[in-house]
Amino acid sequence: MQTALTASEESRVHEIKDILHRHPELSWKEFETTRLIKEELTKLAHIEIQEGYLPTGVIAVLKGGKPGKTVALRADIDALACTEESGVAHPSEVEGVAHTCGHDFHTASLLGAAMILSRMQKHLPGTVVFIFQPAEETTNGAGKLIEAGLFDNIHMDTLFGLHNRPEIDMGKVVVKRGALMASKNNFKITLTGVGGHGSMPHKCVDPIVCAAALIQALQTVVSRNTDPLEPCVLSIGSVHGGSLENLVVDRVEMTGSIRCFSPEVMKRDMERVQTLINMTAAAYECGWTFEIKESLPALINPPDMHAIATRAAKAAMGEDAIVESQPSLATEDYSLFMEKVPGFFYWLGVGHKEEPCYSWHNSRFHTDDTALKYGSALLAQSVFSANE
Repeated sequence: MQTALTASEESRVHEIKDILHRHPELSWKEFETTRLIKEELTKLAHIEIQEGYLPTGVIAVLKGGKPGKTVALRADIDALACTEESGVAHPSEVEGVAHTCGHDFHTASLLGAAMILSRMQKHLPGTVVFIFQPAEETTNGAGKLIEAGLFDNIHMDTLFGLHNRPEIDMGKVVVKRGALMASKNNFKITLTGVGGHGSMPHKCVDPIVCAAALIQALQTVVSRNTDPLEPCVLSIGSVHGGSLENLVVDRVEMTGSIRCFSPEVMKRDMERVQTLINMTAAAYECGWTFEIKESLPALINPPDMHAIATRAAKAAMGEDAIVESQPSLATEDYSLFMEKVPGFFYWLGVGHKEEPCYSWHNSRFHTDDTALKYGSALLAQSVFSANE
């Protein structure tokens, strides 16, 4: 069944997107965003908001007029700590906070899908679960919803989500089978030595020198321990140590991450990281600790779901809308949901054809909001396609 926004619905979706963009909220602080989502959902017939999960975010249910599967649709709702420089007509009004990853676009698209499906309730098979998820930017919102019992309380047969992609032209969509986004392990390394005066290094054990050697050594994990045909990146993102220029400190802390698609690559590389820490610390006479701060699985679109998603994309956007793309080593905590329920994740084109492309998290990032009609239609159509 063909799904599309009416002219008045599309106008309201654009208004919602502009409101959200002007009033961005950081992870776990999306209180006004949550209020707006609930306000919009209560205007729609047949939709029931489910309370009792998390302080922010919204779960809502729409029961269709025909028997069928329970299909979940998900959007993330939080913004980033960033000063916007996009030049859009309705920029962020919150100092130092902006929707520079487009979660406002996702939220507005899912509200648009709710408008379509509510209006079509008589012909709708099964049940739709709308998941407006908080705290994707901190990549712990999905896990918290799981801990809160979302999948214990509501049976779901399948799940769909999307993310905007400025590298893809507006009007196009990536429906990729297999690996789309990476797994990650975020880690913390602590090196300990013996502090003292810089004039007497022989009486000290300098963890800063050890840290410098370790940063160089860790680059060999990708260059010499990982199959060159397997995508993988290891980054040290922060180094904290030192005070005055003439002191040797006794502690340095570093944080970093490994991202890849293969569980075997992750296992091998994590082993090498710890071996290099151990041996480098021993060579420089330092103590060490290693802690994994956060892990996420890779986002892998399964073959059977790919077939459903392809039908949905063609029905919602046209036969020629589907384009190819390489996967990304960015991560998405949506992958945790896909460990619970068979799911699929689209990349929806929001690129401006005649403008420079500014990627996610760039201060100049902005979306071509003409694509909101496609985001809404695609999510809504996915429900019907999943029931075919």
